[in-house]
Amino acid sequence: MSSSLVLKKKKKITKTQLLRAIFIISFISIPIIHFIIFTLYVNADTVLLSFERFDLQTRKYRWVHFENYIEFFEGFNKPGSVFAKAIRNSILFFLLNDFVILPLSFIFAFFMYKKIPFANGYRIIFYLPSIISPVVLTMLFSFMFDSSIGIVDSLLRVLGLGAKIPELGWFGDSKTAMPILLVYCVWSGIGANIVLISGAMSRIPQEIIEAGKLDGLSMFKEMIYITLPLTGSLLATLWMMGVPVIFTFFLTPMLITNGGPDGETYTIAMYIVTSIRNDNNITMGATVGVICAIVGTPIVVILRKVIDRLFPAYEY
Repeated sequence: MSSSLVLKKKKKITKTQLLRAIFIISFISIPIIHFIIFTLYVNADTVLLSFERFDLQTRKYRWVHFENYIEFFEGFNKPGSVFAKAIRNSILFFLLNDFVILPLSFIFAFFMYKKIPFANGYRIIFYLPSIISPVVLTMLFSFMFDSSIGIVDSLLRVLGLGAKIPELGWFGDSKTAMPILLVYCVWSGIGANIVLISGAMSRIPQEIIEAGKLDGLSMFKEMIYITLPLTGSLLATLWMMGVPVIFTFFLTPMLITNGGPDGETYTIAMYIVTSIRNDNNITMGATVGVICAIVGTPIVVILRKVIDRLFPAYEY
C-alpha cells in the first residue's frame, strides 16, 4: 500500500515538473525566436542582399559580387548625389544630440532638482513634446512657419521684418531649412532627457549634499563635483544612445522637409529609406546599411570604452 502511494506521489511530482518546464521553455523560446528572426535572419539576409541585384527578366535576385559597393563609391560624388550631404547632416544631428541637447538637459534638470519656482510646471512643459505623436508635433511645428497661417511670418510682418521671410518659405530655402530643423530637434528632444536625469538626481543621498554645503560648496561646484559624477552613468548611457543617431535618424527631416531643399536636410537613414521606397532599390539600401554597420561598430566600441573611463559607475 505504501509503495503504491510513493509511486503516485512520484508521478504527481513528475507531472508538476513537466508543466513547470513547459511553462519556462515557452517563455524562454519567445526572445530566442525573436532574436533568430529579427536579428540573425534579418542581418544575414541584409548582408546577402548587398551582393545581389534584382533581375527584371527572371524576376529573381542574382549574385553580382561587389558591384553594389563599387556603384555606391563611384556614385558618391556624382552630380545630384545627396549622400555626401546625408553624411554631413547625420554627423551634425549626432553632435547636436550629444553636445547640445544632453548638456542643456542636464543643466535644466539640475535647476529643477534644486526646486526653483514652478519647477514641476517647467518639467511638464519640457516633457509635453515627448508624449505627443511625432507626426502631430512636426505638423504643428510646420504650421508655425507656414507662409499663410504661420505665427512666425505674422509676427515678422507686424514688427516690420517681412523682408526677412524667405521667398520660397522657411523650409524651402537652403539657408533656413536646416537651422530650423535643428531648433525643432532641441525643442522636441530635451524633455525626455530632463525627466530621466531628474530621476537620477533625486536618488543622490542628501548627506553628500549637506556635507558639501558645510564645506562651503557653491551651487555651481555642487553641480560639477557632486551631481555630474553621481549621474554620470546615466549621462554616459544617454550619450551612447545618441551615437546611433548618425545611422538611424530620418523621421523628423522626412516629415518636416522631406529631405529638401536639394537634399540639404537628408540623412543616411533617409537615403536608405528613399532608395528602398522611391527607387525600389532594396539591394542598394542593404549595401549602405552594411557599410554603416562596418563603420559604426568600431566607433561605438571605442566610444563605449572612452565613456566608461570618463564616467565610472558609482554606487550610492
